[in-house]
Amino acid sequence: MKDKILSLLDDLEISYTNYEHNPTFTCDDCKWLDIPGKRVKSLLLNNKKKTQFYMVVLEDEKRLDSSIIRKSFWEPKISFISEERMKEKIWVTPGHVSPFALINNEDKDIKVIMDSELKGKELWFHPGRNDNTVVLNNSDVEKYLKKLWFDVYFMDL
Repeated sequence: MKDKILSLLDDLEISYTNYEHNPTFTCDDCKWLDIPGKRVKSLLLNNKKKTQFYMVVLEDEKRLDSSIIRKSFWEPKISFISEERMKEKIWVTPGHVSPFALINNEDKDIKVIMDSELKGKELWFHPGRNDNTVVLNNSDVEKYLKKLWFDVYFMDL
């Protein structure tokens, strides 16, 4: 998947830097990495009926107030997606979730929500592997997602 993602970034003429490092599984594992930009986390959520899906991107130390998403999308309840469902939807497991994984979401049924504070920032994402980190500008993440037919919703999270 990494090669596929980096190839698409190259095709879109998106400037990025790829850093190789020891595998990381959590945001805490990444704190020792000397990489420029903002560490972020990507959370994959679903509604109670498991019919609506949301990828939420925010700074790694920020806590998500899920009521903001529930109210914005008229959902009575949202929760983390199961590992099985995650594998079905984006072909990755926990610790590997990022907007890059949406390259595998053939149904195009995941809404991407980014914290407004990330606009214009250089962000970190795994390219489908947790031993690499790609740094690129948030506007280029949007460009990548638009190519894949995903809209990005910016919210004050």
